[in-house]
Amino acid sequence: MNPQDHAEGRTNKPLSKKTLAIVSGGALVAASLIAVLFVLPAQFQIDPTGFGKLTGLIQLGTPQAKVIEAVAPSSAVHFSDRPYRTDTIHIALSPSGSAGSELEYKVRMKTGDSIVYSWTSDAKPSDESFYFDFHGETPTKPPAQPVVVEYRQQTGVQSHGALTAPIDGVHGWYFLNDALGPAMVTLHLSGFYDLVPPGEYGNESRIVPD
Repeated sequence: MNPQDHAEGRTNKPLSKKTLAIVSGGALVAASLIAVLFVLPAQFQIDPTGFGKLTGLIQLGTPQAKVIEAVAPSSAVHFSDRPYRTDTIHIALSPSGSAGSELEYKVRMKTGDSIVYSWTSDAKPSDESFYFDFHGETPTKPPAQPVVVEYRQQTGVQSHGALTAPIDGVHGWYFLNDALGPAMVTLHLSGFYDLVPPGEYGNESRIVPD
């Protein structure tokens, strides 16, 4: 009989129990290492060895923050070619019926420029004889008529708010003291505007800020 044929006809011996135990133990160790090093960090963010952090695996199962970029509407932002400024103005009004019981005080603004304002009068809080008209207008020469934009007309001894100019021109207040005694208005302004020189349209009463 050919020795080669004899070798091919032999049956391999089964593995011994010791060998099976070693192979099974090795497979269990390998599976445990895979679970600890790869599965736990990637799926459960559990990283007892630090291997997941080192390799970046721990980030695979971590929800990533989404960056949402939005384009602001053109009306939400405005850039001014004039610097920011702030002023405090005191406006003295004479008693009702006398010269100086009414006047206008405005500042120059371009379309889109903004101001924040706050004014108070020392007239009695319950006195409805103190009237104001908050508006803007485009100065023109006669016989042309100015364009006027009304913001608020009412009685009261204080007002606070903000304005974004809808037109180029002068914007501010007409004050009328219809009380028997004098009144003093303290106006605080901040934003992007130019003061109207004393004597010019919008400041014909020649008021100078503090």
